[in-house]
Amino acid sequence: MIEIYLLEQLCAFAEHGTLSKAAESLHISQPALSRSMKKIEEELGVSLFDRDKAKISLNETGELAARLANEMLSLNNGMIRRIKAFDRSQRSITVGACAPFPMNELMPLLQEYFGGMLITSELAEIGDIEAGLLDNTYQIGILNKPTESEELFCQRFVSEHLYISVPKTHRLAGKDFVKFEDFKGESFLLFQHIGFWKEICNEKMKGANFLVQNSMDSLEELINATDFPCFTTEAFTHSAPYGNNRVVIPIEEPEAYATFYIACQNSYKKKYASFFNSIRSRSFQV
Repeated sequence: MIEIYLLEQLCAFAEHGTLSKAAESLHISQPALSRSMKKIEEELGVSLFDRDKAKISLNETGELAARLANEMLSLNNGMIRRIKAFDRSQRSITVGACAPFPMNELMPLLQEYFGGMLITSELAEIGDIEAGLLDNTYQIGILNKPTESEELFCQRFVSEHLYISVPKTHRLAGKDFVKFEDFKGESFLLFQHIGFWKEICNEKMKGANFLVQNSMDSLEELINATDFPCFTTEAFTHSAPYGNNRVVIPIEEPEAYATFYIACQNSYKKKYASFFNSIRSRSFQV
């Protein structure tokens, strides 16, 4: 069986094209790399290189060997990553979420049921969450639509509705509801870490200008000190620091409504059964 380090060195040579550059990238000497290339030829029993006095280069067999070596390394790295992720999953739960609100709702419930485990969470793209569930990067995912993967279990969780907050003197303040078209020409304060909602803003509100803030403290200061509109949801309308000089108005567009789902691998359904049953039995009124 060919050792992993030989495959790595063959791939490095294929990438860099010369022994000197490949050896430099691997932090080994050129003679050591040359010996490795001869060894892999001996183990395979075939010639992988065309050699002349000035240099060596991969022949067609060598190019095939390098491609297959790269595939083997990818499989090997994937195996190691999945084994390590599975081992972590026995002692911890990592949640990948597409939006902050459902993640904030879920974390206390996870602490209630799995308080003895390390529980962490992060915002991620929908595709990355599903892929992360499949390779054990995440044990639980929060999606804004049911998964189509047959390897994943999915259950409805909570809903959220997007609003805007504007000063009482703003031109939109007297409306019962607003549409995306009403935002043309407006400058909005926007928090950086809002998950998939940012895509909605960019796709559906192209006529608006967004003043993106990385810090929630900075965002709240600007909300209280300026007349710029900002976004909120009905989940935060009672707790957000808007004072008495602002009003909140619902956005009546299909994309302003979101239903979130929690998902896990089918193999974890038994492990998380009581937790998922408790979620199912609760009625979340957002």
